[in-house]
Amino acid sequence: MPQSPIHLVVSPDDEEMAYLYLPAHPSQITPGISKKQMRLSNLIENYKGSDIYLDFDESGTLIGIEIT
Repeated sequence: MPQSPIHLVVSPDDEEMAYLYLPAHPSQITPGISKKQMRLSNLIENYKGSDIYLDFDESGTLIGIEIT
């Protein structure tokens, strides 16, 4: 069975923070790859839940999701 291209990493410093690397993400070690970040609560009126940030690359492709 092939390994999933989606990878979840929980922060070693804060177990309540995680980052979901999506298939379009070029590398876990590429600094500055995220060119735009959008907060889910800014997109959904009356959103209640964890802070979720959507990371996009320079072409507008969703590459990762930060959950805090």
